Amino acid sequence: MSRQVHLVLAVVTAPPGRLLLVHRPGEVPPAVLPGGRPQDKESPGATAARGCLEETGVEIRPGRQLGRFNHDGIVTIYVAASPVHDVDPEEIPDSVRAGWYLHDQVDMVLPDLWAPVRHHLENTIRRR
Repeated sequence: MSRQVHLVLAVVTAPPGRLLLVHRPGEVPPAVLPGGRPQDKESPGATAARGCLEETGVEIRPGRQLGRFNHDGIVTIYVAASPVHDVDPEEIPDSVRAGWYLHDQVDMVLPDLWAPVRHHLENTIRRR
């Protein structure tokens, strides 16, 4: 992966119309997409999978790249993903500080979510 990519974020959706986010109490925004910084020669999908597992405990199957966003020289790649195993939105341990959010909740905690990611969510979450 190019050294100019600074962050890879997983856009993890699961039925019934939920998105996986990492809680950040007291911060703005109060929740973010899971992910991480790429390691040498690590693909965006592998980075998304590793970062999601580390931050949420959820094993994912990365899919297509939703795009690359460059803001102030920081390049972020967004990767669509789904859980490897069926999930119960209530089963993520509180200590992990992650949760499954409904579409309307995503709008509240991430109002400035990048447009291509928002479009993906509208086409994925609302269909379920």
